[in-house]
Amino acid sequence: MNINGFEFPEDLLYYPEEHVWIKAEGDVITVGITSLGQYMAGKIFEVSTRSKGEKVNPRTVVFTLESAKWVGKFRLPVEGEIVEVNESVVKNPALLNEKPYEAWIIKIKGKYDEKKFKKLQEVSKLFEAETNRVVR
Repeated sequence: MNINGFEFPEDLLYYPEEHVWIKAEGDVITVGITSLGQYMAGKIFEVSTRSKGEKVNPRTVVFTLESAKWVGKFRLPVEGEIVEVNESVVKNPALLNEKPYEAWIIKIKGKYDEKKFKKLQEVSKLFEAETNRVVR
């Protein structure tokens, strides 16, 4: 779905507080940043993540993104173990700006809080209001 020029795929779940998307396949959760999130951050020049094999919970900073105007530390309502880090994104963080839904950041084997992650139809009005606020 396109909302004011920003794409939000309908097959993903969203954590709108952090502008994060997830795709759950079995017990593996793929995590990335939304097109609106990368727009708000600006040109992302550094991505740092927890390492493969590390355990994470809702209090853990799972990954950090840095741009010229912002540093974001991402804690997510997930619990489990990091099973994969997208080394392409770590080496070339601009991929998050170019293709936010192809350039996932990490994969976690575990579970997520189903009450916190929303389907697009549940958060589309929120995203619409936010795009109206941030787009100049």
